[in-house]
Amino acid sequence: MKYNKSYKPKGFDFEKIKPCKGKIKVNGDGIFATLQGEGVTAGLPAVFLRLHYCNLSCGLLSGWKCDSWYTWDKRSKEYWKEQEDWDYKETALKIKKEWEKKFKDEGKRLVITGGEPLIQQEKIISLIRYLPKWKIEIETNGTIKPDKRLFGCQFNCSPKLENSGNALKKRYKPDVLKLINSLPNSWFKFVVTNKDDLKEIELIVKLCGIDSKKIIIMPEGQKKEIVSKNAKKVLKEIKKRKWKLILRNQLIWFGPKRRT
Repeated sequence: MKYNKSYKPKGFDFEKIKPCKGKIKVNGDGIFATLQGEGVTAGLPAVFLRLHYCNLSCGLLSGWKCDSWYTWDKRSKEYWKEQEDWDYKETALKIKKEWEKKFKDEGKRLVITGGEPLIQQEKIISLIRYLPKWKIEIETNGTIKPDKRLFGCQFNCSPKLENSGNALKKRYKPDVLKLINSLPNSWFKFVVTNKDDLKEIELIVKLCGIDSKKIIIMPEGQKKEIVSKNAKKVLKEIKKRKWKLILRNQLIWFGPKRRT
């Protein structure tokens, strides 16, 4: 996806981007029903809620490029113009309607993604009170400690490596990774570009005591051909370590499109 990196925000933009009390800041992708494309629940039907804001900037200056840049890149018009503030009841109602329109059956699943959703975790806690029978997945980069009121959710944690272009101090929070690892329904997805990335993962796993059964490796790429190429680079080494490998299924199924 191409985007303009030279947008100059105006006065109203600065007001609109601020958090709004009692409302959750939703990105322009909003709510959409699809199949979970990544992680241990890949292939299952889900409604996605994409939230605004992120505390990292993958690919801003170097490294692989984030495919949800519009949640954080202040150089883009989308960051300033697409986000909206929804109250919790309104958001829950939209989530339920989207599920009923697309799937209509039992096993309701909500995936809260971003950006970095835990920036708004107090608001997530308020939202999911309206969704008592839903299975909730929260996708996080592992830099913010989740509140204990969210421990019943599934955490899909994707710690960022050097290949993301983020500084170590910003992207690596051992205390957060240890806490998430202690939760019964948590997984760790690492984005890799080559075999050297696996050595960095091994070090993180060792230092944080991460359960190796929870580790999922995902080859980087915004085209399915690149994902496949990167997967072949690391396949043998992943097998040696007995880690799980998963592709970016939404890219394979739908191509490089938003809301998939």
